[in-house]
Amino acid sequence: MRARIIRAVLALYPAAIRERYGDEIAELLAASDTPVRDLADTARCAVHDRLTRRPGMITVAQARTAAFTVIKLVVAPLAFGVLLLLLLTTAGLLADATGAYEAAPYGYALAVALAAALMWWFGRWMARSEPIVAAAVVVPAALALGVAGICAVRPVGEVLGEVRAGSLAAVACWALGAIVLGWAVRVLLRRGRRAAAWLSSGIGALLLLDAVTAVYVFTALPAERAPRHNAPLWYLSTMSWWDPGLVDGAYRQLEDSIKLLPPMLTMCTVFLLAVVGVSARRTAPGSATGRVPAS
Repeated sequence: MRARIIRAVLALYPAAIRERYGDEIAELLAASDTPVRDLADTARCAVHDRLTRRPGMITVAQARTAAFTVIKLVVAPLAFGVLLLLLLTTAGLLADATGAYEAAPYGYALAVALAAALMWWFGRWMARSEPIVAAAVVVPAALALGVAGICAVRPVGEVLGEVRAGSLAAVACWALGAIVLGWAVRVLLRRGRRAAAWLSSGIGALLLLDAVTAVYVFTALPAERAPRHNAPLWYLSTMSWWDPGLVDGAYRQLEDSIKLLPPMLTMCTVFLLAVVGVSARRTAPGSATGRVPAS
């Protein structure tokens, strides 16, 4: 138990101090005859160092750049939505032109996959060109604010979900879950556990998106219309256009209610993971930008 508390206290220190003095501090605390007092003193010093040992005060230009980056993140979901609509419209026009109506769902699914792939590229590009402080928190919060803003505009918001309360509830839950997911992936990447990070990110993203889709349906549709035992299938159905009658026992009734919200949140999730992946490696101990030289 004491070892866990010591690790938690050491985590309060800035990374540079932990790397240089962490083992020595841990040994002293483990051998202390007054552990409670020494742990408290160490925690106080750690917080003081974190608050005062900065590379420098943020300049007006840096503050302006950070604010502009957040604004771009808030507006980004609107661009995501326009891109998604263009790709889906193209898939629909191709189905009409070729007469391959039965293959239309595959075209729609391919359009969503292409949009997600573009979001992965865009997220990595943005993270490289504009370093985002606390990306695991800032990115989900800003994207969720942008999606919620779209949902709140009645004529436009209905594109993301027929029931505004359900859309907003799903977006709020996505923001919380995405912060946890981004933080977990960041921690694993910083520890050098890349395989575990990307495996957990894939599984975590699917569970998160499945859960927020269920939140929408629980909020927007009564149980007699959408039987709750079908909840694990709702996200899969909305993303693949496969529907065995999950709502009202009829084909595509679920899609008519939830519309483009699951694909939009999927794109936001992929974008988040791309940004966190680049940001975590940039600030990892021993990286080119993350190593702090000994004085």
